[in-house]
Amino acid sequence: HFKQKRELVLRRLTDMGFVLHNNPQGSFYAFASLENMPESLRDGRLFFEKALEYKVICVPGEFFDVDPGKRRRHIPSRLSQYIRISYGPPLAEVMRGLDALQRLVEDAFNLVNA
Repeated sequence: HFKQKRELVLRRLTDMGFVLHNNPQGSFYAFASLENMPESLRDGRLFFEKALEYKVICVPGEFFDVDPGKRRRHIPSRLSQYIRISYGPPLAEVMRGLDALQRLVEDAFNLVNA
């Protein structure tokens, strides 16, 4: 069941322009790079905020940048250009989220090309 949703999510995200440096192996999350997105969507926190406007929740990658002892406060997170997307919900919910993300990305690219 999860394999079908994983393949769907990976294909759709790739088609939208996200980069997946590593495919998920045993979880139900995709960790997607924003490196090919328009400048306005290349930051995980900004992407999260914009996705909320489209009624989609994703998690900024920097939330997974473990920094025990807070030794790297002086440098930006190496995961700031990533988001994590879950494909754990029912298929219909996953599809609805992917469709909304596609509208978000298309709208951002359209603004750049306007």
